[in-house]
Amino acid sequence: MSELEEVSFWPGSADGSYSRVGGAMHKEVSCRKRTVVVIAVVVCILFIIGISIPAGMLQHLKNKEEVKELPVSTDKPATTSPKSSTAQPSPSPHSPKWSSQRLPRTIYVSEYNIKLTMKDLNHKNHIPYNGTVDILVHVANSTDLIVLHAFNINISKVEILLHSSPTDSILSGYETYDELQQLQISLKKPLDMGSNFTLQISFDATLREDLHGFYRSVYTSPLDDEKAMAVTQFEATHARKAFPCFDEPDFKARFKLTITRPSHCHTLFNSPHNKTVDEGSGLETDTFEYSPEMSSYLVAIVVSELKHTQPLLIQSTLNASQSIKITLYGRENQLSQLEFAKNVTAEVIKVFEQFFQVAYPLPKLDIVAIPDFENGAMENWGLITFRESALLYDPTLSSTNQQQWVTEVVAHELAHQWFGNYVTMKWWNEVWLNEGFATFVGEMIGTKTFAENQGYDWPVEENFLLSVTSAARVDSLHSSHALSRSAGSVESPSVIDSMFDSISYTKGAAILRMLDSFVTRNVTQTALQDYLNSHSYGNAEASDLWASFDKASGLSISEMMDSWTKTPGLPLISAVVEEGHVTVSQRPFFLCQTCNSSSEEEERTWDVPLQYFYKNKEVNKTDRFYLNATKESNIMQDVDWIKLNADWTGFYLVNNTDIDLVDLELMSDVDVANMLHNSLQLIREGSLSSQSFISTLKRAMATEQPGYLTTYMVLQSWWFILNIFDQNYDSYNEVSGAAYVWLNVSNMDVSYGALSNMAVTDRELLVSKLKMALSIDHDRVVEDNPEFHNLTVLWRRSIEETNFSYEGIIHRDIAREVGKCSFLTDEGGMWSLLWKEYSDATVPSWETDLEVILTSAKDITLLLRMLDNCLNEEKIKQDKTISIISLITGQRRGRAVGWDFMRTNWDFLYDRHKTQISRLVSASTSTFSSHQRLQEMDEFFEKNKVGGDERAVSQAREIVLSNIFFMENRSGDILNSILK
Repeated sequence: MSELEEVSFWPGSADGSYSRVGGAMHKEVSCRKRTVVVIAVVVCILFIIGISIPAGMLQHLKNKEEVKELPVSTDKPATTSPKSSTAQPSPSPHSPKWSSQRLPRTIYVSEYNIKLTMKDLNHKNHIPYNGTVDILVHVANSTDLIVLHAFNINISKVEILLHSSPTDSILSGYETYDELQQLQISLKKPLDMGSNFTLQISFDATLREDLHGFYRSVYTSPLDDEKAMAVTQFEATHARKAFPCFDEPDFKARFKLTITRPSHCHTLFNSPHNKTVDEGSGLETDTFEYSPEMSSYLVAIVVSELKHTQPLLIQSTLNASQSIKITLYGRENQLSQLEFAKNVTAEVIKVFEQFFQVAYPLPKLDIVAIPDFENGAMENWGLITFRESALLYDPTLSSTNQQQWVTEVVAHELAHQWFGNYVTMKWWNEVWLNEGFATFVGEMIGTKTFAENQGYDWPVEENFLLSVTSAARVDSLHSSHALSRSAGSVESPSVIDSMFDSISYTKGAAILRMLDSFVTRNVTQTALQDYLNSHSYGNAEASDLWASFDKASGLSISEMMDSWTKTPGLPLISAVVEEGHVTVSQRPFFLCQTCNSSSEEEERTWDVPLQYFYKNKEVNKTDRFYLNATKESNIMQDVDWIKLNADWTGFYLVNNTDIDLVDLELMSDVDVANMLHNSLQLIREGSLSSQSFISTLKRAMATEQPGYLTTYMVLQSWWFILNIFDQNYDSYNEVSGAAYVWLNVSNMDVSYGALSNMAVTDRELLVSKLKMALSIDHDRVVEDNPEFHNLTVLWRRSIEETNFSYEGIIHRDIAREVGKCSFLTDEGGMWSLLWKEYSDATVPSWETDLEVILTSAKDITLLLRMLDNCLNEEKIKQDKTISIISLITGQRRGRAVGWDFMRTNWDFLYDRHKTQISRLVSASTSTFSSHQRLQEMDEFFEKNKVGGDERAVSQAREIVLSNIFFMENRSGDILNSILK
């Protein structure tokens, strides 16, 4: 699942860190060895028993006995309330026989046959559906209790059909338990180990309204009428809200779907379509083939009137007789915007097949642009669903940034077809095995190779490193978590949802990149191929991955990588040069200087593969050293200076005590950028003096030709300083004035021709500098750069005159900043025009541009109007709400109104956006730097629920404490150093 959006520097982060904004922004069973052996024996016995059962027996079972609910269980779960999709069913009056949120392992499943009926699909009324599910179940250990998941659905009938004795009545009764989200079925007698049965459940429900489970999405057709569609989003624990199932990742099975739906719609499922039968009365029934064995969270269903592109048939690169049919679906007037993603899909599948040496296992891949979709995308096997803005690309309106973003998201989801679908993490405590892998492989292999093959000069690896800075900041907090947590600490749905964060995604990817650099790409490729082949169609843990790396490398990778996956946080490596001798040491790095550290936290150590660049009298050289889990080591002598973490391959921070001696002109762009990143974190934490930080910043700014990464890290440093000072009027004016001078707006060539001839990296830097300049003083920008002023006039004309287009005049990569400045010069006069443009937008990237522009207003009443619109789904869709609030709190004049709005409307926002609440908390508070704001936070979160996102509040609090420390102990020196 992708939870990231459009690439951008966003000033809403207190450190100005690289992030993705503008749209939407993520799961262990531990067994002792003897248990594994027992299970293996049981599985072998069951397999022998299973093959003796005729395949068609289920079709001939007769005399099935329906057993009513237990007399004591008169309260059935209610369907979702028409007023709120979060309404809970009535609880059972009895204590559950099984009290754990994890399902018992007494049984396992192999097949689901799902049958659904949905007679109506409209945009106005709440849409009911009903169905049955037949589940083929096998008993691993004798039991008289069957436990599975069901939540917010009515269970009307339960039947158990023993294969050995189909006429036996063994069902005693069943009850649902809301707090566990479970359906518990009691039996009259225990089932013997090795027995098989079919569990048949009838149920009914209503399509949800909260973008989870089986939900309704509404959109406007080209004829301006409202259309509704039914779509699923099951990761991580939402399949249970659509049909009864064993909703845990290691309960893998094959799934088959039969669905009756209105004849004006069509259905998509994970597997290929088998047949359609006309039922009359405006209904048709679709039947689909069995899917591969997969987890329930990967099941996907789409019922809609969406149109599709011309299918693209490609041949597998590993099997000449196997072809893959690629079809993309979307609104009829947006199909042309799907062509780029279709081409990316075809090429990246080939790249992954060659790299993994495992063929894509399905004969088709459907990709659907969903009008209402909370995440970036979802990797459902054979049927990937996307937010429109993460899939559509218009070559005339969409920026190069958008083009690269679409490629990254497509590559991420395609990587999941192997890492996540073909091999799935055993439990959600190691969700990084899915998401970290998809991020690393998707960007470093998929996107990078695609860009190289197509001749795009995108800074793929550089942008990846910039995203790592945000993950490092989060991991430097006491409230961070290990990549691999204990299974027992990750059980409730809310805690599972909280695992989908920058640690699982970006830190997971970063340590894989570090390992890849340490063992070399060939070893990585061999190890990943072994991992996929060893666990195909199954589940795995981190230890299985490291075993494959041990095998491929001949090294003890397991020991090294365990220190990175089982230990939260990241190390600070210090290098001291005395009389030519270099001593390195490590300690855990914590950003919050005033937060108390436990003795356990202070004793953390890591096995660190160090790569360093050094200079002595004779050579400048890069070398390596393995720092095991010790606190100090001597590594070399006769050195003038040393720069640790050469090429920024490691996920750790560095404190170079000789930083002022390091010759920046001898270092690469990536190494200078890495030094700036280290300096920014160290001054926030307190280990680096203000003078050293500003000295390093000024030296980087003064280099003759600063590179892409270096310039971005300078910008990140300035964003942090501006955000920290932005509530102090006098200091802000002085600091922002110094930043503005460095931006050199008057010498920016913003003409269409000049921008078209620039390298992508140079163009991105110009746009990023312009963004900062506009946030400081847009009036000064148009005064200093008359050419840019002319562009703002032409942009406004394109809004006011339907027959005028700025195509060929304003470069698409700079159009958002031009539009923002045009709006800021006459906010009141343009707001209504731009709101209409936003409401009518059919190009998602243009819609995102307008969101950024409208939320940049300096007029508080206009910001409040935009925030109020977030409460009305007819004006702003659910999947846009959190992004728009984040955009407003991310700009200087929007911080206070956004914070007040969040607090005033907390219950509404929490109920509608539970899985995005951590993002909202971070966006609303990350720039606070006063004790007053900290007190407001403490008082508010003391009284208001955050579900499983207590960590998000703890992290926000640490960030604010860090900001307060900086303001009280560093701001004065920083201000003086800047103004020298």
